[in-house]
Amino acid sequence: MIAQSNPIKIAIIEDDAILREELSQFLQAHQFKVYEANNSLGLNDLFRISALDVLILDLNLPGQSGFEIAQSIRKKYPQIGIVMLTARTALADRIKSYEHGADIYLPKPTPPQELLAAINSIARRITNSKSNGWNLYTKSGRLVAPDGVHQITLLPSEILLLKTLSQAPNQCLESESICETLSEQSPTDIVTKRALENILSRLRKKILPLLKDPERRIIHSVWGSGYQLYLPLSIIDD
Repeated sequence: MIAQSNPIKIAIIEDDAILREELSQFLQAHQFKVYEANNSLGLNDLFRISALDVLILDLNLPGQSGFEIAQSIRKKYPQIGIVMLTARTALADRIKSYEHGADIYLPKPTPPQELLAAINSIARRITNSKSNGWNLYTKSGRLVAPDGVHQITLLPSEILLLKTLSQAPNQCLESESICETLSEQSPTDIVTKRALENILSRLRKKILPLLKDPERRIIHSVWGSGYQLYLPLSIIDD
């Protein structure tokens, strides 16, 4: 098992409630943080409350199929791990799953230890990609530098901006989309492009003193598009 201070967050998307609960209990016993949903709408709700690392995804689901969910999530979150766990074993389904973004395809019933090994394999990749990066603790509002010592406190709008960019494809997003996301989370204000620029300016001023290389980009304006995050960042829902 991958031992780490920040446990891998797993979402099980399965409409069989009994199987979903059994998988959840098994993975929690191995120190993973586990969330559950039975369709794509439930998964969308999970993404609103947590940054997920791995999906365990059935193919036959009410509403969107596992293929559609995998394809959509892979585009939005390129680094996420996707495990297809399904009773469908045809070669065409296996190939289509990989084409739609799956990392691993496991047929039901799969021994729990094999599922665990598959998740640990993905977890090693995720853990390595997060090493030597910055950690954003969303509830306490702390942004901790790679040295683990220096940190700064962020405002809610700054936290949401970093989280939104970190989860976007290539960590890049159009200004309109950023403003829309920040406005949805704000209890009172509509975030305009001018307000977004002010948030970005504050963030840069806060982060710059913690950089070893003062010339390093933090968040860069992309002409004709929006903004791109250049800090290697892990989101931690503490």
